[in-house]
Amino acid sequence: MPKLCGTVSSFYGGGMVAGQPIGTMIGSRMINNAQAGFIIGAVIMLASGFVALAIWPREESSKDMERTKMTLKDLAVSFHFPKFSTSRDFYKAFGCRVCMLLSYQMISVYQLYIVEDYVHQTKTEAAGTIATMSIITMVVSLSASLISGPISDKMHTRARY
Repeated sequence: MPKLCGTVSSFYGGGMVAGQPIGTMIGSRMINNAQAGFIIGAVIMLASGFVALAIWPREESSKDMERTKMTLKDLAVSFHFPKFSTSRDFYKAFGCRVCMLLSYQMISVYQLYIVEDYVHQTKTEAAGTIATMSIITMVVSLSASLISGPISDKMHTRARY
């Protein structure tokens, strides 16, 4: 499976990347009826929970497995970060991802206000613009995500932690 790590990661990332624009598109369609939007969101989340339960593989019973006592210290130690001297790639990827996600979320959270205040569109026009931008974002992000994983597998360029 290590040969396909990049591909599997790109499919996981593709799913994550698709969720935000789809939610934004649904939200832009509900701009004048927020209550219906919240109800639709709740129904989708509830339905996705049942879908996950239906397709998730079942595990064997763990009642006969040996149990070890875990202390608070053991729990705290399990959350340690790797040493910087041996894991520079981890910290580079971590820093870049935090900055990328922070900037992406700031833009997506405030894009309605940006389009209304700086492009001078009405709320309904802004919702249409945001829906179009979401479709473009989803197509480009999914394409990049699904292409980059197999390329990473072929180049054998992954950080090893």
